[in-house]
Amino acid sequence: MLLQYKSSILNFFLLTDNDDTNNKIPNWRISALRIILSTVMLVCLAVVCHTFGPAVQLSLIHIIILSVSFFSIVITLLIASYKYYKFCAHFFLITTVLASLAINLFITDLELAKVGSMYMFACPTIALILLGYRSAICYALLNLAPFFMIIYNVDLSILFSPPEQLPNTNWYIMGVIFAFYNICIPLAVARTSVAAKRLNQSIQDSNTHLTAKNELYRTFFSHYYKPKVILSEKGEIIDLNEQAKILFTIELNTQTTNEHLSTLLPKLTSNDHKDQLIQIKDSYHRVTKQNVVNSTYTVYEFSDCTQEHKIKKNLISIEEKYKRLRYTDSQTNLPNKDWFERQCESLAIKKSAGFYIIVIQSANNDYVNLKFGESDFRTLTIAAYKRITDNIKEILLCSDAGLGKLVFLINTPNVEELEKLLSRIKKTLDAEYTLFNSTFTQSYLFGIAQFSQENNSSAKVIANAQEALKSADNINVFSYYNQESSQLFLKKHEISMLLDEAIQSAALDVYYQPKVTKDGLCIGLEALARWNSPVLGVVPPDTFIPVAEEYRLICPLTNLIIQKVCAQIQKWNQSGFDVVPIAINLSPFDFNQKDFVSNLIRYLADFNVKPDQIELEITETALEENNTNALKIIQSLQSWGFIISIDDFGTGYSNIARLADYPINKLKLDRSLTNMITTSKRHYNLVKAVHAMCRSLNIKCVSEGIEKREYIASLADMGSEEFQGYYFARPMTASDFYLYTQQNGLFFNGEKVENLPS
Repeated sequence: MLLQYKSSILNFFLLTDNDDTNNKIPNWRISALRIILSTVMLVCLAVVCHTFGPAVQLSLIHIIILSVSFFSIVITLLIASYKYYKFCAHFFLITTVLASLAINLFITDLELAKVGSMYMFACPTIALILLGYRSAICYALLNLAPFFMIIYNVDLSILFSPPEQLPNTNWYIMGVIFAFYNICIPLAVARTSVAAKRLNQSIQDSNTHLTAKNELYRTFFSHYYKPKVILSEKGEIIDLNEQAKILFTIELNTQTTNEHLSTLLPKLTSNDHKDQLIQIKDSYHRVTKQNVVNSTYTVYEFSDCTQEHKIKKNLISIEEKYKRLRYTDSQTNLPNKDWFERQCESLAIKKSAGFYIIVIQSANNDYVNLKFGESDFRTLTIAAYKRITDNIKEILLCSDAGLGKLVFLINTPNVEELEKLLSRIKKTLDAEYTLFNSTFTQSYLFGIAQFSQENNSSAKVIANAQEALKSADNINVFSYYNQESSQLFLKKHEISMLLDEAIQSAALDVYYQPKVTKDGLCIGLEALARWNSPVLGVVPPDTFIPVAEEYRLICPLTNLIIQKVCAQIQKWNQSGFDVVPIAINLSPFDFNQKDFVSNLIRYLADFNVKPDQIELEITETALEENNTNALKIIQSLQSWGFIISIDDFGTGYSNIARLADYPINKLKLDRSLTNMITTSKRHYNLVKAVHAMCRSLNIKCVSEGIEKREYIASLADMGSEEFQGYYFARPMTASDFYLYTQQNGLFFNGEKVENLPS
């Protein structure tokens, strides 16, 4: 129990100095303040207890108020001393001054009042301990006032005219002075002295520790048998040992040098944490980078490996000569097609039934070749080769077929087993690749041809497999040799290549088609991609959009359209043009991007566009392909404030009951529904029922494909609030739309806009 009380007292008065948790005030200052406040509190308590009875008998209420007030102030300051240290220290000194002033105001005995004035003389000492020399000087100057009052016998009691004094007042005054100067201040000074001694001891211990470390430094660095260099965070040379000076034949003053290691070794890569081989003069050294723990310094160690390098160089030379042999591809160092054909002939002599030759190539092979260059493109070919040879045991032969293609031979009894094996091979090849610290995926296509009685030449079968590869695409991944269907590849591939270049150079245009009310008032726009290729001419959207989806170009295309629309909105906003919400079409592939929402928000932020200025049109297919993921993305988009629409409703397999699960704002009825309402009663009732269900779900209906005036009244009566179609306006450029609105306002009809480009 005594140990517990002792620990509590030590913790309260912070007497140990072991854990200085206060970042601004040292513990010894807080400790000194608490010692002073505690002793003063005890003195005040004694005064309150001893004076309370006589003061009540003599009706000296001001004595009770003053003594209790000072006691309460001291207790409050003691409680708040740790959290509000400076305030408490200053307030205590001010309280001391006020106590001295109160003695002069309420004590009629002038000689006794002079003694009370001396109470203030302790303030500079206390201020020096608690707050520093500046506060001590201030209170020393303030003490001129009581000094003047004592010398010139200034009596302040005449200002207050106090009633009768307490008996033994001189005991109270002298007792407080005695306790203050003989107990309170000496204890605070003693606490400060102890803190100073402990600090001095800590400094001595640190110096001893640094001396020991210096000896270790000399042992493990200065006299180390290998060259070592110490660098700062900026790469400047801080120090180097004798072996390093000999290696570099330099004399550096390690106290003043700021030379960079890169000036001595330009080929050394400072960001590489692996060992590096560097040539220094006529020798080779392995450079090891070592980061110093709890420091920004870096140590480089140099190990002489000249002999190892010579041996390795000779082995590499021998290996290079071997790779130049007849059956090795000089570009990839893989077995070449000549080797493959020779090996196939040997196997075919024994048994040709069930032998298949497969030629593979990435779907974006030409694009990767153009983007990364031939050297890095070959690196991908080598990586694919290693994947299938290391992981697929059923492959009998495999070699480079040139131009990024690989050819391999397998023997399987039937087509079903063949396709299972090919699916496994494709999964292995399509896994992520890393090049230049960027990760991307490949989608490999397969051209397949079989040995037969008619085609038993390996060269002929390889040619057939390459021909079949031309017909493969992301839908028909495994293409078997068929002479009639091999011509479809050229057109698609040409379009995909040119489209990719157009997307990369932002060469596609954005047209805008108004969305209007039944009276023709424009209340929105739809952004539509248009492509006028210098090679192919004007390519219709229904031609290049499917190609973009097939060759995985649709996501970059969507990102380009979003950026162009945001830039146009920013331009209109800056010119004071009241921009209506603009709709952007999304594909199912956009929903499969993990960072789709974050990229979309970033594009809006780049151009200072608000989410409610963008309407996102999603097809029914996007909802059907990934129901759970689509729901999460739509909820996230709507929480940001985007308007969500379902486009071309009626062309897919969804229904209103299914769409009720999604938080959508609008439903666009496909023209195949709206254009039949005047000729088919069944279509009329179907569209009317869709409108009724949408009203119950609080979903707006948008009728698109309006080409005749006769549809408008019927659809408006059903509940359509928005219309879109050639009757009102065809898609137009942003400049044409702006010019039209400046001349005619936001009202559109077929007569006013018939001369604008489509």
